[in-house]
Amino acid sequence: MDLRIFSRSPRQALVLAILLTSVLNVRCRPPGPDALPVYGDKPLWQFTDADLEAYLRDLHAREPDLRRRVVEIARRTIGQPYKLGPLGEGGAEPYDPDPLYCLTASDCVTFVEQTWAMALSRDKAEFLDTLRRIRYREGRIGLLTRNHFTEADWNVNNAWLFESTTAALGGASVRAYKLTINRRTFFEKYGLNTDAPVQQWSDEYIPVASLERVLPVLADADVIEFVKNEKSPFVGHLGLITHDANGTVMLLHSGEPAVQELPLMDYLKRHPTIVGVKALRAR
Repeated sequence: MDLRIFSRSPRQALVLAILLTSVLNVRCRPPGPDALPVYGDKPLWQFTDADLEAYLRDLHAREPDLRRRVVEIARRTIGQPYKLGPLGEGGAEPYDPDPLYCLTASDCVTFVEQTWAMALSRDKAEFLDTLRRIRYREGRIGLLTRNHFTEADWNVNNAWLFESTTAALGGASVRAYKLTINRRTFFEKYGLNTDAPVQQWSDEYIPVASLERVLPVLADADVIEFVKNEKSPFVGHLGLITHDANGTVMLLHSGEPAVQELPLMDYLKRHPTIVGVKALRAR
């Protein structure tokens, strides 16, 4: 524009100068608070539903790698208070009316489930659908279809997402174990009667003594399950594998008092009742 057209009117020239300055300021001004994601720097366990929606959309837009999304979500959950059994069927049944999802607290299982469900989802609706598929056999909500037993339910019904790497990683050091699963007794605690037969389950784990040589091949976002009790082994805890800046293999898990990240071998030293581990990796 030729500014000379305003040479006879100082006021018009001043107005034009102000307008041009405003335009330049709009173009050069750094993003203000309104341009930031809703969730800001809040930890995930303080998110609102709106925060969660915005975060999942943003995360998928900027991070195409699934494993990295898992680790980011898990680390954003650090500090989330531990609570045993925070999830239920959300009122769909009277037996366990706890909500279908919970951001304010977790136990070891629900932490892994919700973290992976979020990493796989682009918004809250997809997160809830994916979480249902991870927590329940064939995604059908119900106490009887929930994956209660890690070895015989959770691992088996989530074969669409994970494959066991225990045998491949452990090699000749892998040890077999058996456990008895009595669903009838388990469901009686909820006032449910079932004619499910007692199940004899066979499985395997990598002994703690052999774990050092396996550490280099554990990958970020692997699910690691801890087998306890040498006389009657069973999976009693689980978490996620991460690595720190120095390459140290870390455990990121939900345990009292809150979600935390620490070196995997340090965790094992603090829990001598753990006899070995099982590992799962995304397909």
